[in-house]
Amino acid sequence: LPQGAARELGAGLGSLAYSLGIRRDVSLGHLERIFGDEKTGQELERIARESYRNFGRMTFEYGRFPRLTDELIDRTVSVTGARHLDDALRSGSGAILVAGHFGNWELAATLAARGYPVTFLVGEQHNRLVDGVMNRLREGLGVETVPLTGSLLGVFRALRGNRIVAMLSDQDAGKSGVFVDFLGKKASTPYGPGSLALKTGAPLLPGRAVRHGRGHHELVICPPVEPPPEEAGEEVAVRHYTRGYTSVFEGFIRRYPEQYFWMHRRWKTRPEGAAR
Repeated sequence: LPQGAARELGAGLGSLAYSLGIRRDVSLGHLERIFGDEKTGQELERIARESYRNFGRMTFEYGRFPRLTDELIDRTVSVTGARHLDDALRSGSGAILVAGHFGNWELAATLAARGYPVTFLVGEQHNRLVDGVMNRLREGLGVETVPLTGSLLGVFRALRGNRIVAMLSDQDAGKSGVFVDFLGKKASTPYGPGSLALKTGAPLLPGRAVRHGRGHHELVICPPVEPPPEEAGEEVAVRHYTRGYTSVFEGFIRRYPEQYFWMHRRWKTRPEGAAR
């Protein structure tokens, strides 16, 4: 399909999923708890529906990765804050690029097409055929992929090779996660990015892929999270890094709530003693 037709077909299927009620109660429940005091019910429903449409668009854009030429990438995907990547690579310690399920997050792969050495830390899909297709689409743009299971050696190897290790870190991490404030609620958050930054000294860079209009995207690379005080213990230091990049995520979500993936049960795991 042509780019515009694929994108709008994806948006239409997103609207259909919303109309069918697929996790609609989850999405609206999140939005009500976070924005209920400042937005009307009609506004919350609009945000939720647009979130589904954004995910539909993203899925079809992702499927068109083999058709992304250098010229098309330059025309439709801009990069803001690339100097932070350049500074990190000049230091020789690599970088940890941490993002979330926002906009079209898979477009971080276009950094590799621009010549950046990018390694994706990826979760494995239950369907092995789908898993293989997804990784081939990423690798087609020049991305190296490392599976999340047993990934530590691969990640350390990538950082020692002065590569940019990119990962998503905004979903519920269960009882093993670090609890930090996220949109005004305590949320279990993966400790991996903060732990890696602490152990390797690589800068931790929050990033986002923001959709502008129908056909343009902006990859935003934010300044590195300030390291914790040297005297901080490991637990405090990891929490410091985790809260640092999570607060950056909050700013983007509050500005563009319709681009966040609200269908995920982000606050499913509660701190001990807290109400569900």
